[in-house]
Amino acid sequence: MKAEPIVFVVDEDARSTDAIRRLAAMMDLECRVYASGLDFLEAFDRSQSGCLVTELKVPGINGLQLQQRLAAEGVALPVIFLTSAATLPIAVRAMRAGAFHFLEKPFHEQELWDAIQDAIALDRQRRQAMDYEEEVRRRLMSLTIKEEQVLRMIAQGKTNRAIAKELDLSIRTIEVRRNSLMRKLGIEAPDELIRFAVSACNGHFRSLGAGTAPQHAGSAARPLGQLAYASPR
Repeated sequence: MKAEPIVFVVDEDARSTDAIRRLAAMMDLECRVYASGLDFLEAFDRSQSGCLVTELKVPGINGLQLQQRLAAEGVALPVIFLTSAATLPIAVRAMRAGAFHFLEKPFHEQELWDAIQDAIALDRQRRQAMDYEEEVRRRLMSLTIKEEQVLRMIAQGKTNRAIAKELDLSIRTIEVRRNSLMRKLGIEAPDELIRFAVSACNGHFRSLGAGTAPQHAGSAARPLGQLAYASPR
């Protein structure tokens, strides 16, 4: 991920783009302007942080289509729409499709200033969450099948003794597996492990494929490393 956010602008209106450039400069943000959505898509680095300010009506593909293309690629760049020809149905459609803001021209500088600041803050939060999810997934992938089994049973509220009895193993063996998975997951406190296990196995994971992991330890559960952890908001 690139460190410094950029304000991307897709608009043919020179007066509008000049005003946005000045506004971005006052915010100490880089601003890149494109005359069409296709020009933007061709040049845009999908890992770049920031936000997109686009006119609804632009050459090639319109603003809504541009938003849809980004969403289809899994790019969560916040989109702020500017337009001089807004209708309520179009505005509603844009917001339902995930638009961050919808402003009419001529826009008020303070309103756009606030929208850009909020959009960049949202983008930063999303990227931090994605980084956290990837780190959790990496740690889960390091668990052995036996360690995953213990983690799932911890999520069911079972003690070391109960787990040992169900698996017909010694308590010491369960303790070793538990300590090993805690080390791999970077967890130090027992209560933190319980919270993580419940989150991992009971709904705070978003499946990357079809279906979700079964809850019963003895069933053919998907590897937890194939699930993406949704960090608490």
